[in-house]
Amino acid sequence: MVTTGTLAAYAFKTVFGNADVMTGIATWTIFLTLLFLSIAIYKETRRE
Repeated sequence: MVTTGTLAAYAFKTVFGNADVMTGIATWTIFLTLLFLSIAIYKETRRE
């Protein structure tokens, strides 16, 4: 019988234990960070 705790642990392991998924999440995170950073810098420099 599968309990809630083991099901959650299995789902976490499936998503975050996969190297391809982790690479995709990390790449997307870096891309969004750079995007929002460049937007903020553009708005700051345009204000002057």
